[in-house]
Amino acid sequence: MHVELNDLLINSVKLSEIPKPGISSQLKMAPRFRKVCSKKNNKLKFAATIMLLYPINLALHFCLIRRSIKTDTHSNQIGFPGGKKDKSDKSYWDTAIRELGEEIGVKKEEVFYLTNLSKIFIPASNFVVYPFIARTDKRPNFKLNQEEVDYLIEVKLSMLLSKTSIGTSKVLNIKVPVFNFAGEKVWGATAMILSEARDLILLLK
Repeated sequence: MHVELNDLLINSVKLSEIPKPGISSQLKMAPRFRKVCSKKNNKLKFAATIMLLYPINLALHFCLIRRSIKTDTHSNQIGFPGGKKDKSDKSYWDTAIRELGEEIGVKKEEVFYLTNLSKIFIPASNFVVYPFIARTDKRPNFKLNQEEVDYLIEVKLSMLLSKTSIGTSKVLNIKVPVFNFAGEKVWGATAMILSEARDLILLLK
């Protein structure tokens, strides 16, 4: 399935108004051993990420990053650009936009908000993450922060929407659901966020 850029932009208000698929969608790509966030957990940290949509030759893409082994949290893992909320951030959207600039060099004025997704708990790091979907009019001039990002992964949105990208793989000797994007296996919280984004965008069709 191919989603044209103009189609999504025309429906961008609708995308924000549609009730989010939520946890039921996320759980489609959740590992069996995944823990649930406890309301009594007083050591929670908070972060935000962005799934950024942009065109390459009229076809919508989004980007992921392979985090550097130099980073303290989630090193050498694939995820969205994003990070911890600072005290100076007025909202989680502000956090996501700031991190987008710091990690991959996308300018704030280029980015247009489309919608939020459901927050998600990451047991390994005790983070609650607030994900967003946003877009730019053209492919950004990416400038990677070499201290935090090893490389950028650009994925056609049509690959995410296709069932052929969904499979399983062994992680820590346990079989987990993954998205396979040209050999890059995405699992865990990032796959769960992508699962909700996938279901939400498919509702536009």
